[in-house]
Parts: sequence; structure tokens; C-alpha cells
Amino acid sequence: LQSGHKSHDIPVWDWIARDYNSSPTKPILDGESTYEDHPVNWKLENGYFRDYDVRKQLYRSVFAGACGVTYGHQAIRQFYGPEVKPAGYPDRFWTEALDRPGAFQAGYLKNLILSRPPLNRVPDQSIVVSGQGEKGEFIMAFRDASGSYGMVYLPVGKKIEVSTKWINAPKIVAWWFNPRNAESQKIGEFKKEGKLSFEPPSTGIENDWVLILEDADRKWMVPGTKMTN
Repeated sequence: LQSGHKSHDIPVWDWIARDYNSSPTKPILDGESTYEDHPVNWKLENGYFRDYDVRKQLYRSVFAGACGVTYGHQAIRQFYGPEVKPAGYPDRFWTEALDRPGAFQAGYLKNLILSRPPLNRVPDQSIVVSGQGEKGEFIMAFRDASGSYGMVYLPVGKKIEVSTKWINAPKIVAWWFNPRNAESQKIGEFKKEGKLSFEPPSTGIENDWVLILEDADRKWMVPGTKMTN
């Protein structure tokens, strides 16, 4: 599908869920999500999508059940440079766009997913007990089918309450993963008690976070650690 560039926080999670739950089951990905440095709805007066907007759509697509996403940039897609007529108001040359933060952050998402067993992911919004928001604050969660780990993406940093009923373990390890710089912070170990509350290290808009809950006995690598062959 193509969620595109018309507005902020297009509900791509609903579109992914529609196709994810179709029969026969087929893989679904967002092949053209919000491009970095693309004018909103192609109009300069609306401002530009930046890395935060890109992250919100990429994470919520994957957490909703997509098999993947693509990253795009408005200048690079047309190789806009001194000798090229611009289309759609690029705000820099393509050579200046190669190191834009959203491109690196898309890679952080890949590494996060691959730092845990990725093939049995199941979208599960019942994990979010309280704190759910709408549009730009809409939280997306998934777990693996065996109940060994789960992840919750918070597009806006705030206190949330989550269910732990799905975890097949008596002890839980919790982490915060920062989508902006790929740093992970261990919160601690907890007994499985049905519900737990967490507040990220920073709150508010543009302070998005991933909460990771997992079986303490698994002793997996730090979330987001790049896998090596």
C-alpha cells in the first residue's frame, strides 16, 4: 500500500490491519510512507514532514503487522541538484539529504526488530490498558506468538499502563528503546502481576519511545543491537 504524503498521522495502522486480517493471508508493507522533507499535502504553507513524522509512520506500520516498510526522501527520489528542475518543492539537494536523520532511524527500526525473534510477531492492542491516544498519539503494540516478548511504540512520551497477561514467564525484563538514537535503557525486572505502569525518560511530542517487555530467563541481547552473520 501507499500511505503517502497527504497529511500527518494517516491511520496506516488501520490499513495494515485490514490486509493483515484478510483471507487468504498475504504479507503487506507500506511501499511509500511519509517521505522525509516532503511538503505536507505538496503545499509549502503546510510545512514539511521531518524525521519524527517518518518514524511515527514506519514504527506503527511494522508494529501493526507489516512485513516491512520503505524509507523515502523528497530530494533523493528525484535526484534534485543544481542542474535539475525541482518537483514538489524539495528543500535541499539530494547530496545534502543522504545523511538525514530519518534514514538512519529507519535502520534503527530494522535492527530493533531483528534483535528479537521476528517471524512470529502478532499485533495485540490489548497490551495497552491505559494511555492510548488518537492520531499523532496513537500507540501500537505487538507480541510474539509464544508470549516471550512484546513491544509498544509510544509516538508521544507519556505514562502508560500495560497488561502482562500475555507474557509466558514469571519474571519480566523491561526496556526503553529510543527510536531517535537507538539507545536502550534497562528499566528493571518485575514479577508478572497482570498490569504494570511505565513512564519514559522524556515526555511530550517528538519524544517517541518503544517499551519492550520480555521473559527475563531468555537473556537476549540489548534491544536494537545490530545482528551480525
